[in-house]
Amino acid sequence: MKRLPWFEIILIIVVTCSSLYAAFSDGQNFSRRWYTRDDAYYYFKVAQNISEGHGSTFDGINRTNGYHPLWMLICIPIFALARFDLALPLRILFLVMSGLSLATAILLYRLIGKAFMPAIGAVAALYWVFSPDILNRVYKQGLETGVAAFFIVLFVSKLYEFEQSWRDKSVTRKDLIVLGVIAALVIFSRLDLIFLAAMAGLWVIFRRSALRYLLALDIVSITFSVLLAFVLKAGFPEYYKLANVAVTMIGVSLLVKIPLAYLFGLYQRGKIAHVTGFPGSLILFGLSGSALTGIIMMVVSRVLSFDAFPRIVILFDAAATFVLLGLARIILIGLKTSDTAALEEQSPFEQLRRNGSQWISEGITYYGASFGALGIYMLWSKFAFGTFSPVSGQVKRWWGALSGRVYGGPAKNIQAFFGVSYDGDSNAWHPVSTFFGQWAEQLYGWKILDMWRYLIILALFALVFYIVLLINKRKAKTVVAQFSIVPLMCGAWLQIFYYHMLGYSAYKEWYWIGQLIVIVLVASLMTGMLTHLIRKSQPARAAAGALAVIFGVYMGALFWSTIRDTMPYDKWASNDPYMDIATFLEEHTEPGSVIGMTGGGNAAYFIKDRTIVNMDGLINSYAYFELLKKKEAGGYLAEIGMDYILASTDLLNGLPYRGQYEAYTEWMDRRYGGKDLVRYHPIQP
Repeated sequence: MKRLPWFEIILIIVVTCSSLYAAFSDGQNFSRRWYTRDDAYYYFKVAQNISEGHGSTFDGINRTNGYHPLWMLICIPIFALARFDLALPLRILFLVMSGLSLATAILLYRLIGKAFMPAIGAVAALYWVFSPDILNRVYKQGLETGVAAFFIVLFVSKLYEFEQSWRDKSVTRKDLIVLGVIAALVIFSRLDLIFLAAMAGLWVIFRRSALRYLLALDIVSITFSVLLAFVLKAGFPEYYKLANVAVTMIGVSLLVKIPLAYLFGLYQRGKIAHVTGFPGSLILFGLSGSALTGIIMMVVSRVLSFDAFPRIVILFDAAATFVLLGLARIILIGLKTSDTAALEEQSPFEQLRRNGSQWISEGITYYGASFGALGIYMLWSKFAFGTFSPVSGQVKRWWGALSGRVYGGPAKNIQAFFGVSYDGDSNAWHPVSTFFGQWAEQLYGWKILDMWRYLIILALFALVFYIVLLINKRKAKTVVAQFSIVPLMCGAWLQIFYYHMLGYSAYKEWYWIGQLIVIVLVASLMTGMLTHLIRKSQPARAAAGALAVIFGVYMGALFWSTIRDTMPYDKWASNDPYMDIATFLEEHTEPGSVIGMTGGGNAAYFIKDRTIVNMDGLINSYAYFELLKKKEAGGYLAEIGMDYILASTDLLNGLPYRGQYEAYTEWMDRRYGGKDLVRYHPIQP
């Protein structure tokens, strides 16, 4: 008789009961205590408008694509119910988010439990579903992070199944299409997860070669080396004057160094394992690759008329590339087990001749299913909205290119730039980075700066992690492959580089969802390796199960306390407003008014008989964004009949708006939350 999955059943009961308790609480809890991010209401209002037949628009005037598409598709049927009651969709959305959290936790439990003992999978699942930190960062705000986390873990689970089967049976087109379709869902959940989908494709296609491990690592290493070279040369904020040069050099370096690494045998296990041959090949690769990259860059810099190309970066880049590519291969050699004796004896050309057609065929199948779907979406977006990519990302990139640190500006120091800061929105590896950073601040005996203490601790942790893997190299290699750690990690790093290398303003802590999943899997991997030796001991397994139960009770109580305190009953009167800002605007404007706001998501959703126009451009049209850049947005708002603006006048007079609305405004002496309500003249006075 098949045993009932008691852990999953109990988890479902506990989460469902807690979620139903919250879902039936006061409606004001959702607007005032739960969905507090303005960004979430961008989805809610657009979804409501789509469901009511107004099209993809926030204000009913401008067509917009400033959102991640999969979460918008999920929100549309939910917010079709807003016509009956504005709180009803918020209650249902709470249950949907709880369901996504629960499904993600169960997938983690099954994945990790199969690789190690079930108790370790249970701890990972309990942490995911009950941790207040996960709740706040992933689910509480009502954003796309919940569906992104689910599809990332589902993708990893499917890659686990693929890893279990490909050695014993042929990989079919159907297998690759299924993986490609799930990868497409990962991309559509958050478009910046395209890097994960891309790295996973390399992982799958080159599964019988050292390329599967090393190619993705080399792409990250080469990108990092170029960026580090420019950062060391220029510093901040001067780096951003050379950002276009740096990105161009990344492209040139990848096109030059990856093929050269292949030709020099640096993706051949036999060559890498050869004690005398490998260093020579690495040195020759480093010298020739850097020299050729430097020559091409000097030509390109003239052709593209770059203001400057500091040639010293060629040397910095060469040194960093040599170290990182060499280190990746030394790590691979260190994890070599007796079953890896079947080394590639054929030359790189022979390997390419034998496998090239298969690699190309499988690449077309996988990337056709994943990136092909993305291409169709981009073409549709261009046709429907006038631009291939979401306008919100383009606006934030523009903000980052402006002086004066608009909306926070781009990364302002090297640790934020490379995503290893341990505080703020650039803290990509929270909670591990936060823990180590706070620990570093307390080590007063180390007479060095906090940041250097922190980086040393990170390096020591990486060393400890590697030593833990050496406890049982066979098991370590198996689980690293089963968890797809390499493509996950590389995709996460490339996402960080993407946001910072060209300057990106107003990035948020919830962007780093892939990093959070990597942390959970790596922590489970370390725990599993440390307990692997006792896995056959019945008392030890019983003790692990007991510890998991204790952890679950503690985390469950913490979760229930958070739900109970955040979502009370009878705290609000039935006629209390959902959002005070909407009430303020209703009191001081006439029905039918068109009101401009920088932001305005929550006001737009809850306000009655009025229209909110988003002025910062994040959820406005591409045409409006172009007008903003030309300082012509003020006239456009007059043309569409803008009646009022609620915003900080200091903000509107500075970048990125630069006073382009001032000629149309009339002071009213009305303020709300540090913002001024001013009348907007349809015709310039």
